[in-house]
Formats: sequence, structure tokens, C-alpha cells
Amino acid sequence: MKNTQTCTNIIDGDETVTYFRSLHTVTTDDGMNLIMIRKAPMDQRPIAAVMLVHGLGQNRYTWTLTRRSFENYLIANGFETFNIELRGHGLSRANGSAYPAEFENYLFYDMPAFFKTIAKMTEGKKLYYIGHSLGGSIAYCTGARFNDQLGGIISIGGPYSMAKGNRLLKTIAHTGVNLGRFYPFRGLQPEVFYIDYIGVLASMGLGVLDHNWYRLPLQIWHPGSIERDILHERITKGFDRTSFNVIKFFFKWGTRKKFISSDGCIDFEKNIAQLTSPILFINGDRDYSVPKASTIEAYEKAGANDKTSKVFGGEQPGLHWGHIDLIIGRHAPAITWPYMLTWMKKRLT
Repeated sequence: MKNTQTCTNIIDGDETVTYFRSLHTVTTDDGMNLIMIRKAPMDQRPIAAVMLVHGLGQNRYTWTLTRRSFENYLIANGFETFNIELRGHGLSRANGSAYPAEFENYLFYDMPAFFKTIAKMTEGKKLYYIGHSLGGSIAYCTGARFNDQLGGIISIGGPYSMAKGNRLLKTIAHTGVNLGRFYPFRGLQPEVFYIDYIGVLASMGLGVLDHNWYRLPLQIWHPGSIERDILHERITKGFDRTSFNVIKFFFKWGTRKKFISSDGCIDFEKNIAQLTSPILFINGDRDYSVPKASTIEAYEKAGANDKTSKVFGGEQPGLHWGHIDLIIGRHAPAITWPYMLTWMKKRLT
């Protein structure tokens, strides 16, 4: 699919950008037809390319919404973007791709196919990888394979030591694993985990979930950090589905002291030690789902000489950041976006 369109959309507020948009099918070695959206500046030649990788049970709306779009901000600043959707998510699911049988499907099939296709389309130019949450974790596992192609990696709340720093998440992970051990009907395990339904339910309870008094450390945004209509769109359109096996992997990950594969045979610590591309680790100071404690080990073990760990919070009196507001929060266009843009531009060759 390559039906190129000319579009004009909002970056933030009244600011807009006009760009070329095209939809592309990417076929993996195991036969899945995945979808990515390519956007390129209309009035200039792209200075570099950026791959945008969503998180667990999320999709393309991680990066672009009706009234606020980090993706469009990158385009306005000269980058072309490749907004990918992993197997079983968003347009890739609509295009017939199956749900991932295991976490490693993303690593061994999806990412190589996207990297190969983007390299052809950009004629081998350096590519920046920006991953949110699980999208950042995927870079830890597979980025070393593409060191020569990468200009840099930005991991936004990408866990390495899952649930570290959050006792409640750790308890939930242990509970999930223990329930799985004693579940008597393993042949009847559901295939799909409907995170999109969770998003719909959460949208109905924003009066509580988005209140300053809400203190349960499971929330993925800091209360009041996102305008209510933007938040509603993000959790109703951007919350998607994944396989139940990937959720089980997360539970096991949260109970282990190491980041290893589903079958326990691959130690992802070796992968990140071989990751030599420049890498920026970003956290929110009130991100309870992925606090700095769950990412700092990735920073310490990454093989890159050029690596930075940045925690946002306190830029203004009372200003705090959660998980998704690092990308779509009301202060993101003035604080987090320019920081990431400057980091990438400094590493352009």
C-alpha cells in the first residue's frame, strides 16, 4: 500500500504542519502482514528518519492524537516518521496479522522486517528509534542487531527490571504467576487480553482516576497532567489488545531478577551490553508503572559510550510526570519534546 496523501494536522494548539502520508505493508519472515504509516515533510528533504514503537497493548495513537501530536512535531522539525504497529495491534491486526504467540515474536520477526523495509525506503540513512514503555524494552533486546543502522535510541519509560520500585505491581506479578500454576484448564486459556476494554472503563472513571487525591500506584499518568479530552482520546483509541501469552510473560518478568526470554534460554542482558548506539533513557518523576528503579539497570548495562538518563519533574513548581504524559501531557510540547529533539539533532552526522 502506498497511497500518498497530502495532510494538514495539528501539532499542538493552533500550530499545524502539512506533510505527505502513506500506508505501507511490511511482511515478516513468518508471513505476518504488518502496517506502518510513513509521514514526510512537504516543504523540505527529511534530515533523518524516526521509527516510533508503541508499548504493551497500545498502537499508533501513542504518538499522535487529534489535538496534540509528537509525531507531527517531529515532521515540522524536518524528520520523516515511521509509525509502526506490531503484530496483533491496530492496523496490523485489521490487516490480518495474528496476535503474538510470545514476546519474542516482536524481536525475531517484527523488528527485523520493519528495519529492513525502512532501510530500503530511506536508502540506508541513519534511523532514530523512539520506543515508549515496552517499545523501549524491545530496543534493549534487539537494538544491538541494528547498531550500524541506528543514529540513536530514545526509551521513554522502557522497563528493564519489571515492577522494580513498585511493590503493588510486584505483588500483582507474583499473584498472576501463582494463579497460572494452579489454573486447571490450561487448554482453555484465552488467546486475547483486551486492554482496549480497560481503556473504555477507565474513560468512564476519569472523575476519580484523574483526581489529585487518587493515590493508587497503578495509574499511568499524573493526575491533571493531560487535558481531559486529550486523555479520553488517548485511552479509548490508544489502548489496544495483545495476546494473553504476552501478559503472562510480563507477570513472569515482574517476579524475576533478570530480563530473560519466555523460555528462559536467552539472557537479554547480553543484548543490551552489545548495544553501542547512543541511547537516552527518559522517566517521569511520578511514573509508578515504570519508575527510574526499573530502568536504571538498563542504563548501567548498555554498552553505549553515549548514554543519558533523564528524569523529568519539577521544571515548574508542582509539575510532575507520569508514563503517557511524557508524550501527550499539556507541558510536553514545551519541555519533553524539545529535549528529545535537541538530543537527536546533536547526534546527526
